[in-house]
Amino acid sequence: MPRGRLEAEALYEYALRLLGRRAHTRVELEVKLRRRSPSLEDVVRVVNRLERQGYVDDTAVAEAYSVMRRDSVLLGKRRVLDELRRRGVDELTAENAVAAAFGDWEEVDLARALLRRKLGAASGDGKVNDPKQMARLFRALARAGYGPDTIADALRDVCSDTELLDRLVDSSA
Repeated sequence: MPRGRLEAEALYEYALRLLGRRAHTRVELEVKLRRRSPSLEDVVRVVNRLERQGYVDDTAVAEAYSVMRRDSVLLGKRRVLDELRRRGVDELTAENAVAAAFGDWEEVDLARALLRRKLGAASGDGKVNDPKQMARLFRALARAGYGPDTIADALRDVCSDTELLDRLVDSSA
């Protein structure tokens, strides 16, 4: 067998080491294990075993990930949902986790908090006059997963030029 390839029991131990570093979704774990095993059956068997033992749980991963991305990175629902899909979480599980994590939160409040973080001490009087800076803030909030209406509501607090804000919202639609 080529160097780096693992038999079933060694594959299981490797999977435990991976899970000891951070939680993985079922799909993420399968992808990593496939790189190390010549046998797809061994990979499926190991992942099923870990799932039965409670070490692989997409629902728990999705819930914890949604809360973490909301609280520490201040991302919007759309971005968190996209990231969960990319990590291999099925649609219904991802939607339920995001709905639970964002249930009591107003997205515009999260967007405002992200704006405050981005502006920091640079905002001075709290108003942004530079069109380029406004456009950068708009794009940053869009990348963070907020919709145009939420972005507009959040930017109204810091924008001194409402016409510019209206143009930014119109160009994003």
